[in-house]
Amino acid sequence: MARRRHKVKIYRRRRPLRTLLWVLGITALCVALLVVASFFWFQRYIVHTQDGVRLDVPFLRGVLYEIPEPAEDTPEPEYDPEPEPEPPANQTEPDEPPPSVRSVFLSQRVLDGMLDWDLTLDGLEIDRMLVSLNDTTGQLRWQSNVETAGRFLLNGDTGLDDKFEGVSFLIRRSALLHGFHNQLLTQRNAELALTEDWLDPAHPENQAYLIELALELGGRGFDEIVLLDFGFPADYEGQDNEVVLDFLQDLADALYEIDVALSILTRETDWHHPNGDTTTLQPGLAALSAVVYRFYCLLEPDTAPGEEQFDALMAAVQAVLGPETHRFVPAAPGFGPEAGNWMTILS
Repeated sequence: MARRRHKVKIYRRRRPLRTLLWVLGITALCVALLVVASFFWFQRYIVHTQDGVRLDVPFLRGVLYEIPEPAEDTPEPEYDPEPEPEPPANQTEPDEPPPSVRSVFLSQRVLDGMLDWDLTLDGLEIDRMLVSLNDTTGQLRWQSNVETAGRFLLNGDTGLDDKFEGVSFLIRRSALLHGFHNQLLTQRNAELALTEDWLDPAHPENQAYLIELALELGGRGFDEIVLLDFGFPADYEGQDNEVVLDFLQDLADALYEIDVALSILTRETDWHHPNGDTTTLQPGLAALSAVVYRFYCLLEPDTAPGEEQFDALMAAVQAVLGPETHRFVPAAPGFGPEAGNWMTILS
């Protein structure tokens, strides 16, 4: 019979050091958590004063420090407000029309330097110049950054700043642009053409091109854009006045964002009809007056201030614009009445 083997029990001594370390570690952790919690709790009671930083604990007030007495309210001194100064007698009221426009139209010969600036502007008391910056071919008179102008080779060879060197900064600048009458662009991109020399006013790319040109000029010192040929051709049967008005409104809104005005150039024959509704200027002066700022008008050679023809013209203008005749600027070579708007043409 085999003998049963008994497991030998070995005595292992106690380890008080490990137990002590566990107790100390747990105690230190609890103390650290308590310190952190107290710090964040007391932080809300930290007060910055002229004497330094202190704790403003509600249950310790009057124990660790004295409670300062509240300062007495000091009444504010009474005073009589000074009366607002009255505006000077010569100050323009908001309801009054803007001052008269005394401007000069500069042809391409002047702009290209064929006529000397000092000679052409000498003795002219003007406050504005209207500058022709393209023609019916679509060729620009400056180097434009507009992508369409560069892609279809419509740019000029000089910058705008070079053309106005020596001109007083007090003379405001208006830019004259031929709109959709553009022979070069219609030849180089037939998809944009309405006729052989006229862009389609309803095409979004044509509208975007003119808006981009106007915005660029507005950013280069011109505070007024004057459009010519801004609608359909006069002999085109598919006139769409809504398209023209919507385009002009979009252009006026875009220019308004950069504080630039939109005006148009008309001819004298456009005004000699009841309400300005003519077949040569669409969609009619009465509708355009709600969109554009000024109407520049080229006078016929036999029209001059004081003559019956000019009086009849102004009567037609008043029929369309009513009391806002200051928005009408007649133009002719050597033209310049003593009062009112006028534009002298230099050619």
